[in-house]
Amino acid sequence: MSYVIAILLVGISTALLLRVGRVWLILLGLAAVLLALVPLGAHPLVLLQVALLGVASMWTPRSQTPVRPKARPRPQAKAKTNPKISLSNGLTGGGNVSGLEATYDILEKVGIGGMATVYKARAKKDSRIVALKIPQEKYVGDARFVRRFHREAELLAHLDHPGIVKVYDHGNHGDTHYIAMEFLDGEGLDRLIENKKLSVPNLVEVMGRVAEALQHIHAQGIIHRDIKPGNIMVLRNAVREDGSVDPRGVRLMDFGIAAGKVLTRLTITGARIGTPVYMSPEQAKGQRIDHKSDIYSFGVVFYEALTGQPPFQGAYEAVIHQQITQMPAPPKQVNPDIPQALSDLVYRMLEKDPEKRPGLEAILEVLRGKWNEDPGLSAPVYLALALETKKGTLRLMDPQGTLARMWSGVGSGRGMFPSPPLALTTDDKHGFWISLFEYGGGAVRLIHRFDLEGEITASIAPYGMKLGELLYPVSLAAVPSGLLVLDGETCTITHFDRSGNPTARFGGAGPGRGLFDAPKAIVASPDYVFVLDSGNRQIQRLTHDGQYLSRYAFRKSKESQELRLLAGVGVTPDHHLLIYDADGQKIRKLSLEGEVISSWPLPLEEGEDASAQVEMVVQDEILYAIRRGASKVHRLGLGGQALPSLEVYAPLRGIALWRNPKVHEAGTERVGARAGD
Repeated sequence: MSYVIAILLVGISTALLLRVGRVWLILLGLAAVLLALVPLGAHPLVLLQVALLGVASMWTPRSQTPVRPKARPRPQAKAKTNPKISLSNGLTGGGNVSGLEATYDILEKVGIGGMATVYKARAKKDSRIVALKIPQEKYVGDARFVRRFHREAELLAHLDHPGIVKVYDHGNHGDTHYIAMEFLDGEGLDRLIENKKLSVPNLVEVMGRVAEALQHIHAQGIIHRDIKPGNIMVLRNAVREDGSVDPRGVRLMDFGIAAGKVLTRLTITGARIGTPVYMSPEQAKGQRIDHKSDIYSFGVVFYEALTGQPPFQGAYEAVIHQQITQMPAPPKQVNPDIPQALSDLVYRMLEKDPEKRPGLEAILEVLRGKWNEDPGLSAPVYLALALETKKGTLRLMDPQGTLARMWSGVGSGRGMFPSPPLALTTDDKHGFWISLFEYGGGAVRLIHRFDLEGEITASIAPYGMKLGELLYPVSLAAVPSGLLVLDGETCTITHFDRSGNPTARFGGAGPGRGLFDAPKAIVASPDYVFVLDSGNRQIQRLTHDGQYLSRYAFRKSKESQELRLLAGVGVTPDHHLLIYDADGQKIRKLSLEGEVISSWPLPLEEGEDASAQVEMVVQDEILYAIRRGASKVHRLGLGGQALPSLEVYAPLRGIALWRNPKVHEAGTERVGARAGD
């Protein structure tokens, strides 16, 4: 044991002493170790071996660990004097302002954007306070950008309007390019929206001023192309105590990407110019644009000002996709306190088709008029549509395709449902009936009735198998006595009276008369109900109480007994039958006796399925047809002429006609008055 201890002590001591590198210290240390071992009772042989080991270690080569020299302190770099910054404190991080010292006193940096920085400055020649717009240094080497920068100044110099920011001077000193313009003491509309500082009357006046400014620049052949809240300035104290707005208190700014009246979209480095949230669909697609593009962007700003949120949100590409393909929820649905006239106006400004957007004169007419009153609906008949979308699952569209109303949606809020509607119909009391697919207990209802304001007036049909209960209500048809509902799961039709009480159920699964296989739809005339008996490849005609009368089917050929696939059924105002032949992609008009009166090919648009279920209605000698899952309403003249289709930008589920009670009642009163005369 003593031997082991001795070896360890010698090893450790020697290692430490070797690092010192002096022989006399090593000998002294070795002697101390030997003396320490004697009291431990070490054997003399062990002491001799330790002594020999220590002495031998003094003559072995020793590696010297270099001593790391102390690092010298790094000399402090001398602060550089930057003439671009030395004009005033706090001006770093902006554009190059050197060379302007002789003309302007730079007072402070007002703001910095993606392409330019704005400084508050004083002109030395007349002490006028101006806003100096200086491009970012990284763009100064781009000749195209520099030309566009100065073009903005040239455009503004030719515009004289109280709602447009004024330009006093522009030019360059070497690489320093600048625009000296009117300095505006106020807040951007984006800040005012964020802080909710403007009431609806205030917003109406502000938007009126913007519309007047746009009207002026459009008259000069100029398109702004970057209308957004940050480019609209409301001056300090412009909003008066009585709620009115100073006519000179609103300015439209930043004409950096303005262009001639019809022009293909410009880019700087291959990317779109503008702000995606406020781009028009044609602008987002890189198509030719005109002044109607500004109206769309103006509508987006108005929408955000009224609701507190833009109509579309998300990442860059997601917003671009929404701008092109989707319609947002109406402003009034987001904020019920918004007057209907304003909601309708903004929604028309957001039409995807530029030709359907109102002009600035029409916009100003609303803003200067009775915008806080409900203008009502003026057309006698509208298309009622059900769509597979999260917002605006129910819509009213006039026969020309202009959206008039939109409400409901998928969600848990007021007037919302857990899924899009399966089917839609309207009744003679101007109500809208929809069916839903939803599992649930006794509290769940699958059929709901809406009024024009989107309020639910009735909810019927729980989930279940008993009379009055449903599993999968795929189609609805209003009849004088109430409502007929087709259950695609049980292959039955249930009749509900006008109070929503179930009175009868008929049909069932099978191949026989009055029985159905995979039924898809029902439509009703005043006397009959027609069932699209898809599995049996036929249409069945029944009375409203379920009595079988006749059936309609088409053979694939005279020699074949195989039947054609039928995928749609409808009725005309003169009570003829309409059948969609999916194999032939034709709509056939038949008499009740089964005689084919006429037929028309149904256009098949890109992305549409020829075998998809088709729903049809007829109004004023025009047939309106939709393929379920497609996003267009096809229009066919009953004389055979094809008419332009109507785009709705969301998958369709159902279509029906809704008759305007105000127009109908007014017409009845006029007829009565003439009869009285």
